[in-house]
Amino acid sequence: MQGAVRWIGSMFKVQSSMQKKLIAVFIFLIITPIIAISYISYQNYVDSINKNTSQYMNQVIANFQSKLEETIANMMVITKIPLYSTELQQYLVTPSLDLAKQNKIDFYIGLMNNLNKDMSSTYILDHYGNLFYRMKTDSVRPDLKQRYAEWSAIAEGAEGNPTILSTQEIAIPNHPPYYVFSVIRDIRDVNSFASIGTIVVDTKLDAIEQTVEQMDDITNGMTLIIDRDRNVIYDSRKQWIGKQLGNPDMLNGIAGSRGSVEMAVDGVDYFATYNRSDVTGWSTIVYIPVDHLHHDAKITRNVTTIATVLIVIAALVVSIVISFRLSKPLRTMTNLMIAVQQGNLDISFRIKNKDEVGVLGLHFNRMLRRIKDLIDEIYVIQNRKKEAELEALQSQINPHFIYNTLETIRMKALLNDDTEVSDMTFILGKLMQYSINRGKETVTVQEELQHLDNYLNLLKYRFKNQFQWEAQLPPDVLRYDVLKLTFQPIVENAILHGLEGKKVKVHIRVFAKIAGERLHIYIQDEGNGIPPDILQHLQLYIGGQTEETAMKSGIGLKNINERIKLYYGEAYGVSIDSRIGEGTIVTLALPYPSPNGLNGQGDY
Repeated sequence: MQGAVRWIGSMFKVQSSMQKKLIAVFIFLIITPIIAISYISYQNYVDSINKNTSQYMNQVIANFQSKLEETIANMMVITKIPLYSTELQQYLVTPSLDLAKQNKIDFYIGLMNNLNKDMSSTYILDHYGNLFYRMKTDSVRPDLKQRYAEWSAIAEGAEGNPTILSTQEIAIPNHPPYYVFSVIRDIRDVNSFASIGTIVVDTKLDAIEQTVEQMDDITNGMTLIIDRDRNVIYDSRKQWIGKQLGNPDMLNGIAGSRGSVEMAVDGVDYFATYNRSDVTGWSTIVYIPVDHLHHDAKITRNVTTIATVLIVIAALVVSIVISFRLSKPLRTMTNLMIAVQQGNLDISFRIKNKDEVGVLGLHFNRMLRRIKDLIDEIYVIQNRKKEAELEALQSQINPHFIYNTLETIRMKALLNDDTEVSDMTFILGKLMQYSINRGKETVTVQEELQHLDNYLNLLKYRFKNQFQWEAQLPPDVLRYDVLKLTFQPIVENAILHGLEGKKVKVHIRVFAKIAGERLHIYIQDEGNGIPPDILQHLQLYIGGQTEETAMKSGIGLKNINERIKLYYGEAYGVSIDSRIGEGTIVTLALPYPSPNGLNGQGDY
């Protein structure tokens, strides 16, 4: 699979032909869906098998444990019989061991043995070292004396409650060993509730073994039953019955009371389903070999793989034919382009079909005709360019000449002690110098405000200080790069139109606000304002929605708006709002931070 991917990737190298790329595309478009569908179907099939198997085995285990719990419950009921027999308790508290005591206790033991066919034997111990029992088989446990003290201690520690003992191996000389699990209970006096003896009920593993063999025949696997301390109650392999589990790998991934998990045991992959009984605390784990469980799914996968290979071979043949026919016109077009690159413009593409290649050939022919026309136009453009360069040079010479002339007039006024004319000439010279200085398109807001201050100082001579202005801008905004000559035309409009008919001094204020990634600079005046109909027409004119304007000031605002949009983008520009008798506010929307530098952030 990795080799196929590398082969397809090599087809898309720069030097690969279009035909090879088309073949790779066809193969990729066919292989990818088939492989994806096959993989997804296989995984869904496997997941469905795992899910159904888990549900089924959980039910089987639950039924098995229910039967096992019923057996243990019957054993617990049998251990209760001595608690309700006063006659049996009287014999147990009797220190002497006579024939009557033996017969009576033997009678009760026989009665209890007959209550459950799966039981192996019942043992009753008194506190005088006597042990009474009746075996259902001919064999007798050889470990009874060793078990006596152990059983008594376990029973007393349980304080009258039944205790389940895990599987024990019973080894009898000259007989095959067998295994039992037990329920033990302390016998308490019905009146004083004092301990007077112990009862133990043994049950062989025959019932468990038969059920487990049936499950293993179905699953072709193995079964393990362990208690909370990992003592093995039953093991299909019969390696650890009655012992601690000797292979910890068999419990990898098993957590909680029930569930399913995949694991490897002795190099074989198994799907294990487990369930822990709430009554006994024993966990039953059924191991199903993955190869057996997923046998049908693997057959389906192999059949799908063979079908995929056959489809790919057929697709490869078809893709070669189709790609050759599709790429032939493109190869012709490539050869024509190479000829054009070598300087041959007297060629054309022969259009046979009206498909995409035909449209491309049509535009290719048009492009060649356009190239010929453009070659003729280049000579005219070069001549016009030279004329524009001469005009630009002349436009730079004229302002310098005017600035130098103003400086000469200023010096002459100083010689004649005319300071007012000298100051006006000096300020006008500064304005001229600002407009031509350095040839930069942008300046800082601080420099633009300085130019505005020079311009307003010059206007004060004309309007006799009928206005005042202030700028409230933080240092971060003062360092912002703005287009040159942006503020002055706006303030000029505010003074020329705002002072008309005003007898009181007009206040002009420049302030700013940063909102996210946008900087808004506001120029506000308290002049006469603009009538609504003129304001609406002016807004349309500034936005380029109309070509006519009723106010001379609109030309300057439209020019500023277009300059901002050209420099910063269509999202930015100039807007204007006004109210009659209250004044006008012009807003400059600019990107923040400045594209030409770093600025601080905040709202002001």
